Amino acid sequence: MHITLIGAGPRGLLLLSRLLSWQPTRYPKRRLNIVLVDPYPIGGRVWKINQDPNLIMNTAASQITLFTDQSVTDVGPFITGPDLSTWALTIAAGYLDAHPELDNRAILLRQAASLGPNSYASRALYGVYQQWFFDLLRAQAGQNTITYKQQTVTRLDQKDPGFTITTDQESWQTDQVVMALGNLKNSLTRDQKALHDYAKAHKLFYLEPGFPEEGDLSNIEPQAPVIVRGLGLSFFDLMSRLTEGRGGRFQKTADGLLAYHPSGREPHIFAGSRRGFPYRAKGHNQKGPGEEWEPQFLTPEQINAWQTRGEVSGQTFWDALKHEAELIYYRLLLPQRYPDIDETAFEHDFLADPVATLGTLPIAAKDRLDWDVLADPIKAHPSGQPYQDFMRHYLRQDAREAMRGTKTGPLTSALEVLRDMRDPIRQFVERGLFSQDQYLDFFLRWFNSLNDFLSIGPPAMRIDQLQALIGAGIVTILPPGMQIKGIDGQFLLKTPSDPKFSLQAKVLLEARVPAVNAPTAQDPLVRQLLHDGYAHPYELQLNADKRFQSGAIAVDRQTQQLLDANEQPQAGLFFWGVPTEGVHWLTTASPRPLVNDVSLKTAEQIVKAIFAGAGS
Repeated sequence: MHITLIGAGPRGLLLLSRLLSWQPTRYPKRRLNIVLVDPYPIGGRVWKINQDPNLIMNTAASQITLFTDQSVTDVGPFITGPDLSTWALTIAAGYLDAHPELDNRAILLRQAASLGPNSYASRALYGVYQQWFFDLLRAQAGQNTITYKQQTVTRLDQKDPGFTITTDQESWQTDQVVMALGNLKNSLTRDQKALHDYAKAHKLFYLEPGFPEEGDLSNIEPQAPVIVRGLGLSFFDLMSRLTEGRGGRFQKTADGLLAYHPSGREPHIFAGSRRGFPYRAKGHNQKGPGEEWEPQFLTPEQINAWQTRGEVSGQTFWDALKHEAELIYYRLLLPQRYPDIDETAFEHDFLADPVATLGTLPIAAKDRLDWDVLADPIKAHPSGQPYQDFMRHYLRQDAREAMRGTKTGPLTSALEVLRDMRDPIRQFVERGLFSQDQYLDFFLRWFNSLNDFLSIGPPAMRIDQLQALIGAGIVTILPPGMQIKGIDGQFLLKTPSDPKFSLQAKVLLEARVPAVNAPTAQDPLVRQLLHDGYAHPYELQLNADKRFQSGAIAVDRQTQQLLDANEQPQAGLFFWGVPTEGVHWLTTASPRPLVNDVSLKTAEQIVKAIFAGAGS
C-alpha cells in the first residue's frame, strides 16, 4: 500500500510512527510504501534546526513528546520513548556528535546538556528531536519503505483507484493521502495591503504577518523607532531578535528579576495590540508527566447530561470553567493567607453551590479572583500613574506569580486549569454542544481570545525580560487600541487613550502568524483543492438565511476525512492540522505525554481508518 503524508512536522511524524506500529498487526503480509513530503526539512517550517537558538518553545520540555503511550484511548501497539527533556539529557549529545555538519551543533549541545524537565527548549533543539525521531523510525521500518521528498505539493487529483500527487518537481500515484499542514500564508487583508503598498511607495520596511524567525531585520538601524503590532507569542520572538539577538544581555538583580544591559545596537520598540497587554506568563511547571487537575464541574457525566438535554449556552459553559479555576485558587489561597478558614468545609460548600459560597467567603476583596481585571488588566491602572510604570509593575507581578508554580501558586494554578481542561473544552466543540450562533459569537470570537491571553503565553522569563527592556528604555508598550496609518512618507502611530501621543517610524512589524483563512490561503495545494471541489471552507448556519464562513477547511470531525464541495467525506483522503481550526479547537498544541493527548488520539484514529480502508 502506498501512502503519502504531506507535512513533515510533528503531525506527519506521529502518523508515520503509528503506521509503522500498526503495520505488523493490520497489514502483516504486505509492506507499506510511505512518502513524506514537505518543502522544509524534517520538522517543517516552524522547527528548523538552523534557526536563531534564542527562539524558544512555550511548553516545558517534559510536556513534549512524539511517542504514543498507554493513556491514548483505544491505543494499539506502540513503542515507548523519551520526552523532549529526557532525550536531551540522555541521547541528544550522541546524536549531535554523529552530525558534525550542523553549523550550530556546539550551541545545541550546550542547550541539550542544560535542559531540565521544566525548562523551555529552543525551537531548533525540538527540530533535532524530530529529526532523531524520524531516523529512529527509518531504522525500525523493517520491510516497509520510507521516502522523504523535500518538495512542495502543488496539486492532488483523484484517480481510480487512489490519487495522483504533483509537486514542483515530479508526480506519483498513491493509495491514500493525509495532509498534515501548519499555518499557511494568506493574501493580505485590506489594511495590510494598504500598509504594504504605502511602505513600497515610500521605501519603508513593512514585515507582513508570517513566521517571526524568517523576516530579515538586519537593516533596522540602532536606536531607530520600530512599531510592532501584536503582543502575542510572535512579539516575544521579534523582541528577542532585536535585543539579545543584537548582543544585549540580561542579568539577575537583587530582587530576583532581570535588568537589561544594552549593546547599543537595539532599536526603540513601540509595541501594542487591541487588548494592550502581552499574553500572561506560563506558570513554572511543578507537575509530573501525566499530572492534571481533575474536573469537578466539567466532568464527563455533566457533559453527557448537557448533551442529552440539548444545546448549552456559552454562559453555562463559562460559569462551569470559572468554577474549576476558582476551586483550585481558593483551595491554595486559604491555607496560605487565611489558615483559620476551614478548607475542607469550604470545598464541600463550594462544590454544592459555588456562587453562594464565594458570596459569604470572609476574605479581603484584593484576594478574590477578579475575572474582569484578569480579562482586561487596564481596569487596574491607577489614575495618574505613568503608563510605562504601571505596565512594568504589572509585568513584574505577572512574572513573580508565574514562578510561584502550577501546584502551589494560587493564581498560576488557577490559570493552569484552563490548560488542564482542554479536553473537556474540546468536547463542547466536537459534540456540537453550542448553537451555531453561540459557537461563533461566544466561543470563536470571545472565549478563544480570552483563553489565548490567559493560558498560552510565553515562559515567565520572557515577561521578566520585557519588564527589564521597558526599564532600560528599549521597549515602550502602548495602551489598548493602537492605530497606524501612512502619512508624510512614514508610519504614524497614535493611541486613542492619549491624544497627545504620536510617533513616526520607517519600520512596522506585524507580530502575528497568518490567520486560518482557507479562501485567502496562498498555498498552491489548498487553492487547487478548493478550486476543484475536493475541499470547501467550514460554514456555520446562523439562521434560516444567514451563513458564516469560518475560514477553516471542512473535515469530518470523527474521521478527519476531507469533505468535498458537497460536504461528502472522501475515502482515503484525510486532512489534519492548523487549517482546520474552527472545526476543531486549539490545533497548534504540541503532543503531551500521558494525558490522552488529542494529537496522539487523532493520529491513532487516522491510521486505523487508513488500514480499515485498505482492508475493504
